[in-house]
This record gives sequence, structure tokens and C-alpha cells, in this order.
Amino acid sequence: MYDLKGFRQAFGLTQKNIADIFNCGQANVSSMEKSMRDLEPEQYKKLCERFDVASVDKFKVTDFIYDSKKKECASNNNGYITYLLPMSAMGGSLTGFAEPGVLLQNCEAVVSPIENVDFAITVYGDSMAPEYPSGSRILIKKINPDLFIDWGKVYVLDTPNGVIVKEVHESNREGYVSCYSINPDPKFKPFDVLMSEIFGMYRVLMCLSAK
Repeated sequence: MYDLKGFRQAFGLTQKNIADIFNCGQANVSSMEKSMRDLEPEQYKKLCERFDVASVDKFKVTDFIYDSKKKECASNNNGYITYLLPMSAMGGSLTGFAEPGVLLQNCEAVVSPIENVDFAITVYGDSMAPEYPSGSRILIKKINPDLFIDWGKVYVLDTPNGVIVKEVHESNREGYVSCYSINPDPKFKPFDVLMSEIFGMYRVLMCLSAK
């Protein structure tokens, strides 16, 4: 399997750009992206001629499937590809992958059991245990908080002080949201975050068990 769409987006290319490289129709590129089939040897060669081999190889999906269950999921074409953000990407860099953020080609490609996932990140700390234990991976999708926030649900907030994973509630302070931990330990007290200081807000869709 090859994540041609991920490769294309990582390098800011259009389907037409890829079609020109492969000397094929744009419809063929669209079909390849949907099926995630392996590149033909000539197609692989053409990409490597324009981009370094390491960058091209990063999007070989099976290179990143890390357990037998995910391998089975991928082989049955029942999985969906997303990208695991490294810890270094978690402070003010989820939005747009701009410097000093992270590029998709530097992220590990992983298989998600559900579709419409933007990214995966790893949870650290115990404030969200037991539902989100330290070391587990969560699958997230960006929302527009100006349109709608489903209060009482768990979100990832990308802030100047780093990424936080919290249950979000309405605040009695204008322009703020209140963040609550799931862990009942009194040391994990709720706190408010100024909305204007949130770079991105992501709904948590699923928690995967820790490896």
C-alpha cells in the first residue's frame, strides 16, 4: 500500500502535478489515492528522481503498521491512514504545519480503524486516566469552535504552552473555556483557557490502547 495522497499533500502538490510526473491522467491519480495501491516500479522511479528516496519511502504504509492487528486491517483495506504527531510537534504547531512545526513527511503514518481522522497524538500524564491512560494514542479531528462546541466532550487544545487534552465546558468568564480532568484526584483542578490563545481545537474521536 502507498499513501500517494499523503505524499502529495506533504509536498504541496496537486493531482495534476502527480499526473504530469507519472505521465498519466488525473483520474488515474485520483483512483490511486482512493485505493492506496502500491506504486508501479516506473512511478516509484519517477518520484525518486524528483524527490529524495527517503521522503518517497516514508509513505509506504506497511512500513509503519506496528502490530499484527493493524496489518490485518490494512490488508483487508478496512483501515484509514492518519499521521502520528511527534512530541516535538505538540507546542503551537498543529495548525498548518508551519515552521517551527512539523511536516507530514516527518510524521509516522499509522492505521486508524475509523475514517475522517486528521491526526493521532500520544497522551502523557495521568490527568485523563482511566479513559485516556498515559501512553495511549488518541485520534483527533479539527473543529471550528466559532461554529459549535459540544460541551462536556474531550478535546485537544493547541496552545502557546503546549497541547492539552481535557474535557471542555463553558466558562463563566467571557472569552474563555473551562478545562476539566477526568481523573478525580483533587490535584487535577479545572482551569480556564483564553479562546484567543487557542491555535487549534480538535475533537477526540477514539482512544487506542497503549502499545
